[in-house]
Amino acid sequence: MTRLTDRLRSVRKRRALAWAALGYAALVFAGALFGADITLRSKTRWVKGVFVPVGRRGNDIYLPAGSETLSRGVVGVVPLLPNRGHAVLGGGKLTGTLVKRPVLQERGVLPNGALAWVSTFVYNGTPAQLGVAFEDTAVSTPLGEMPAWHIPPTGEVPEHSDALVIVVHGHGGQRAQALRMLPALQRTGVGSLFVTFRNAHGAPRSANGYLTLGDQEAEDICAALTWAKEHGYQRAVLYGFSMGGNVVLSVLREKHQPFPLPVLGVALDCPVLDWRATILSQGTRFGLPKFLARHVAAFTQYVVTRRSGQDFDTVDQLRAAPKFTLPMILWHGTRDRTIPVSQADALAAARPDLIEYHRVEGAKHIRCWNIDPAKYDAQLEGFVGRVLEKVDV
Repeated sequence: MTRLTDRLRSVRKRRALAWAALGYAALVFAGALFGADITLRSKTRWVKGVFVPVGRRGNDIYLPAGSETLSRGVVGVVPLLPNRGHAVLGGGKLTGTLVKRPVLQERGVLPNGALAWVSTFVYNGTPAQLGVAFEDTAVSTPLGEMPAWHIPPTGEVPEHSDALVIVVHGHGGQRAQALRMLPALQRTGVGSLFVTFRNAHGAPRSANGYLTLGDQEAEDICAALTWAKEHGYQRAVLYGFSMGGNVVLSVLREKHQPFPLPVLGVALDCPVLDWRATILSQGTRFGLPKFLARHVAAFTQYVVTRRSGQDFDTVDQLRAAPKFTLPMILWHGTRDRTIPVSQADALAAARPDLIEYHRVEGAKHIRCWNIDPAKYDAQLEGFVGRVLEKVDV
């Protein structure tokens, strides 16, 4: 009887272990499928923000407390129709259940009681939202016409009017996310081209609809360099945000050279430099234990490669660092939960001869500008001026 009981217990344990292993495998499989789909297809139509009622007393705005309204630094407010306007608000102070922020800039009217969009991306429209003249244009590629905004040179620095800064959004991002930096770019005297790349919202779709994490998207930015030459520009600077940073670094690969016109420098804001590490960090970000996150990340990479043929080595910019030759400016926030700041630390340490690194304390993903706009703008303007003047001399 004792032997029979022991056997039954042994069978139960084996079954329990088998079911546990099956459950674990199912969890890994489901997590990997979800992660792979986000990695390959993510795109959004709207700039991230929240819709909240606005209270106003003089030059102070009161917003309900939340993660976006409590964010450090500057935010933007756009009242919904029929109200028209836009305001840039300064740093917030919690007063009870509300966040008080001063109005720094205002176009139109931001009335008391309005329902408004509030965002750390500050703008959600076109350059017209800043009162800046621009033209809708398109960059011709083998896949089709990639929508773009062209902001002509201001003439403030005549000797820089032959230069174009090509601005590249990130994974699932929109061009409007970089409008915060447009005034600084204008002060340098250059033209700007805010471009989209394949499979982003509003852009042509590739045959399978999958992103390649910077690899093939680089071809669209090379096409933007051709656009620049055809429109009279003689030199360019590349400016990438998040995945856009990986895209512009991928442009520097040998296979894309020689360029249609000289590329003099690269600006990077919270770039994705190592996709393997990024996928792993996303697992831990969403609360997975480290051992489970490692398994999900490994299987996610496998699924991504099986679906799209993605070569993660090709978009590993830390590995490519020894081959870089252009001067760069790099910003990354210490509170970035999307792309770990350790990636920027590693790139800056690998190429201190080329990279001007600004590690921004307390900044979230591509929100370095918000912490201190004047400081960020001065760094950007200084960098663009320096790389252009090297050729001028």
